[in-house]
Amino acid sequence: MDIEVDVVGTFCNSWPNLIIEINNRKIYDDNIIGTQSLNLKLDQLMNKNNQIILGMVGKNFGKNNLWDTKIVNNKIIEDKTIRILSLRMEGVECKDLFDSKFNVKRTDRQPSYFPDTINSVDTMHYNGYFGFSFDLPLYNFLINKKFAHLHEKEISYFSNYTKVFHHDDEIKIINEIENNLKEVDEKFSDKRSKIRNS
Repeated sequence: MDIEVDVVGTFCNSWPNLIIEINNRKIYDDNIIGTQSLNLKLDQLMNKNNQIILGMVGKNFGKNNLWDTKIVNNKIIEDKTIRILSLRMEGVECKDLFDSKFNVKRTDRQPSYFPDTINSVDTMHYNGYFGFSFDLPLYNFLINKKFAHLHEKEISYFSNYTKVFHHDDEIKIINEIENNLKEVDEKFSDKRSKIRNS
């Protein structure tokens, strides 16, 4: 499976380090310098519950008095971060599968009450990771995960709650309406022509 990742690293003391893991096996571990595009191959995948993780490691929070965030007058002027611009698997954008959940791995002087999970669409401000699980075949999984769930909150008026994408009744009604409109158009087209021509 092909995976393409577009990322941006920001500098503070050093460039951030990105790791990518699939099923607990590291497939990428390197610094992100500015904007980079990574092209990787995933193999040894399972039919169910494959785990992909994109994370940042090595950001200092006071270790040896080194902080990878610089603050002046309560404003961050430099920060070591990684932003994921895009994550494509077999050409399909999958970044939204992170569900805006970033899992924090506390380190150094980060307080124990610091949350384990924070809301973030695509930026890593802390050591930790974004991740999700997926099944094969990939396209079937993505259709169900990315598109079928969009209809969960908008339950069809005719839905029987048992079928995915259950739209047969709606299609019948739309076809009936179209047929009725054709009949109306046919009945009144002569009258409209006469009025237009007079």
